[in-house]
Amino acid sequence: MKRRDFITAAGLLGTVIVLPFQKIFGIGISAGDDTKKWTDLIDYARWCPSPHNVQPWKMKLISKKEAHLYYDPTRVPFTVDRNTSFTIAGMGMFIECLNIAARQSGNKIVAEHEPEEHLEYNSAGLKLFAKLYLVETDEKAAIDPELIKQRRTSRLHYDGRILSAEIVAVLRSVTTGYGHNFIYSSDKELIEYVTELNARSIVTEADNDDARNEMSHWIRTTDTDAEEKKDGLWYRCLDTSGRMLHNFFFKHQRFTGKWKRKMAEKMLTKSMRGTANIAWITGRFENRNHWVNAGIMLQHLWLEMTKYNVYMHPLGTIVTTQPAYKEFCEKINFNETENTLWLLVRLGYSNEPPRSFRLETKDILMA
Repeated sequence: MKRRDFITAAGLLGTVIVLPFQKIFGIGISAGDDTKKWTDLIDYARWCPSPHNVQPWKMKLISKKEAHLYYDPTRVPFTVDRNTSFTIAGMGMFIECLNIAARQSGNKIVAEHEPEEHLEYNSAGLKLFAKLYLVETDEKAAIDPELIKQRRTSRLHYDGRILSAEIVAVLRSVTTGYGHNFIYSSDKELIEYVTELNARSIVTEADNDDARNEMSHWIRTTDTDAEEKKDGLWYRCLDTSGRMLHNFFFKHQRFTGKWKRKMAEKMLTKSMRGTANIAWITGRFENRNHWVNAGIMLQHLWLEMTKYNVYMHPLGTIVTTQPAYKEFCEKINFNETENTLWLLVRLGYSNEPPRSFRLETKDILMA
């Protein structure tokens, strides 16, 4: 799948600035011992979503005005995220969570990014992603940071309610504000097709030994494992049993037979019953600047949904596996020109889903 440009100029990156901070503002950053502001911000940002809940971020506090954001190469799912675009988008979401939280105290985050285009996954140590600066601003806070903690992904059954036209218009406005297109559908035939395609793509992708082995590293099939590691995909959040999840990933040979595969696909399809709304996002999505900016947009979109008590469930396997991606694009008559279809989700209303574990602030901080 091609990755095309999302934003053509760094000036459209919102709060993320790729040029050197000191050169832009003509000032240096003085050292200080007061880093409590940063820990307060991290306590919000740690609830940021990331692909497969890998949480690759690490923070080194330099002063009360400066911190360095690193990523852990061992937490980069390079097989299923081949060019690390979605992990980079997740890093952009983390920065934006810091920025949203900073606004309540009259500050904003300015980021000076490293030049590397893709994340390294075979490095022996942590890698610098961006230098972050806390800058005073008189810009008004547009988003309540408490929404960051309230936001959840729901993989539960939805209740069949269709989103109002007003909510769809708000969500579309968020995406268009960042140069993306938000395409919404409540068509029953298309939704049934998508749920079945999602099930087939998950089962088929699990046949890929490299992808399955990588994902197995992030699968949490017991409550103890999930609570101790505080990351990955907890079976309760996936709305399945720990035993079923364990067998699917660690004893996958049991699912190679035709009957077992059909049973797995049927269970996956059934788990999405009640889905009455789907949406996909298209935009330019080719390089690091665009992936970071897409992450910023996605964070705002998800928090806007949270404001209206709308849940979202990304259907990532359809987008990241070439056969499923091609099939869906043909179904909706989408042809890539300048834009890429990079996100497909189901959204709507459900019971409150379980909350995934997160690393503690102390786990994110570097010595």
